Amino acid sequence: MHTLQVKERSAGKVRELRRAGFVPGVVYGPSIESTPIAIGKKDLKVLFSQITRSSQIGLAIEGEETREINVFLKVVDYDPITDEPLHVDFYQPDEGSPLKLHVPIKIVGECEGIKSGGILNVLFNTVRVHGLAENVPALITIDVSDLDMGESIQVRDVDFGDMEPMLPSERTLVTVIAPRGLLAEDEEEEEGEGIEGEEGEGIEGEEGAEETASEE
Repeated sequence: MHTLQVKERSAGKVRELRRAGFVPGVVYGPSIESTPIAIGKKDLKVLFSQITRSSQIGLAIEGEETREINVFLKVVDYDPITDEPLHVDFYQPDEGSPLKLHVPIKIVGECEGIKSGGILNVLFNTVRVHGLAENVPALITIDVSDLDMGESIQVRDVDFGDMEPMLPSERTLVTVIAPRGLLAEDEEEEEGEGIEGEEGEGIEGEEGAEETASEE
């Protein structure tokens, strides 16, 4: 678990905090009183480089007494010009109570379909899951090494551990599609096969296709 040292602060005077190299924030949750905090900007940037939005964080809050709680990153407000963090919200869930949150997807492996000219299409960058806080993964890893052209990975194919995905089991997460140029070539080949059929074999094939369709 990643840890972060913060300090309790008085409400207001956020500009002075920022000038001193701190980022104002707040910690809240169903079983904790909302607590304003100040976080060192350098410490916060180091933390951001090590976690995902679903990582659990050990927050050490310095005040009259130092206390440690486990939290999740809830909201980060950024300066629209400098992209520096302006304010951070941390959330402490109830111990033993399930929660819902989005977990980022990490794609690993060299896809077989890409070697054949296909394009890897990732339909979801995160998946919302439901379960206990201690079981929330920082990442959901999907290995696409065996994925060939036209194949896909659905929710039911992924190991979510003790968490329950909040998507239907048949929902596609990742698929390999053919590029437009390759699709055009396939269509041309199919048209060519139809022309050859006019000389004999193709007529028989068309009748077979109609029979198959009627049987379905």
